[in-house]
Amino acid sequence: MSDSTLRGLAALAGFAGAVACGGGGEEPGGPAVGGTDCAPFVMPADCSVPAGAVLPGELRCTGLYGDFETRKLACGVEGYVPAYELWSDGAEKDRWVSMPPGATVDVSDPDGFVYPVGTRFWKEFRGPSRLLETRLLEKSAAGWIYTTYVWSTDETTAVQQNDGVPNLDGTGHTVPSRVECKACHSGRPDYVLGWDALMLGEGASGVTASTLLADERLTWAGKAEGSDSPLGLSVPGDDVERAALGYLHANCGVSCHNETAPALARETGLFTRLDADALGDAPSTPVVVTGVGRTPSPNATIADLVVPAAGPFVDLMPLDAERSLLLARMKVRESEAQMPRVATNRVDDAGVDVVERWILSMTLERGYSVP
Repeated sequence: MSDSTLRGLAALAGFAGAVACGGGGEEPGGPAVGGTDCAPFVMPADCSVPAGAVLPGELRCTGLYGDFETRKLACGVEGYVPAYELWSDGAEKDRWVSMPPGATVDVSDPDGFVYPVGTRFWKEFRGPSRLLETRLLEKSAAGWIYTTYVWSTDETTAVQQNDGVPNLDGTGHTVPSRVECKACHSGRPDYVLGWDALMLGEGASGVTASTLLADERLTWAGKAEGSDSPLGLSVPGDDVERAALGYLHANCGVSCHNETAPALARETGLFTRLDADALGDAPSTPVVVTGVGRTPSPNATIADLVVPAAGPFVDLMPLDAERSLLLARMKVRESEAQMPRVATNRVDDAGVDVVERWILSMTLERGYSVP
């Protein structure tokens, strides 16, 4: 028996008893979570791990649903909606998390949460007429393991698929491969992209920074001595600035445009992640500091974009949306210049509008340096 199969069987065995009882009430992202008297998830006897894999071959075996037929969530699984969401070509998304009983997330570094072994995240995508895919991310003793389950057209099964699926069943939805998933998730030291002080802050629902704190599921350096939680952070600026900065943080910064060593866009030098030490005011955030008036890095693909008549592209040009390469790349698809680079085939018109309104509001009076 291969090492990968042995690891898979061990992981499968762990699923059978690791989903704890707890939670209760109606949660965003799905049916009500079972109360404190709900039964632990029991692995169906016919579940298995595919050859060469480490996670169950079907979604019904992962502990997300206590009753797969009715889609009733398993005991201890909780829904959440982050304050800022990643664009996914208009697909509706549900998100859930489960943690071992008594476990805590270490938030000593608000830019780098550390999750307990046994933590699981699921994210489910639905198109206009059907379920599309459900992604699973689990923290094991050896690190994060992850996969995607693709739903059948009749929504009766969801089977593991690691190679990616372009244009799933003609829906226009792209299921990313494991390689693509890793490329994005490596932008955070502990892999999870949808949880940080800002994503769980104002505007979030379900599991939030406040609920985690109230439920004693957070820890940090100095907590025992009475030090305050490091999560009391917010996106700076007025409504226009907060909307744009939050959008860029969620869609570009947490995964790629940051200084984490494996981050795909690190070498471009354009950073859009809102780290805890850069939240003083909107004009001093990383995207402004690293982008305004800056000649794009050779790593920033311009490809077939038409250079504006007013002058060459710069990463970010106050009051000039056409010359702002950041915005120009958001507006295209089916081009090497498109942003985001993977798993999107449609332009996010609402996101483009949010960022464009911010660029056109960047006046000297508001604190922006206009080259």
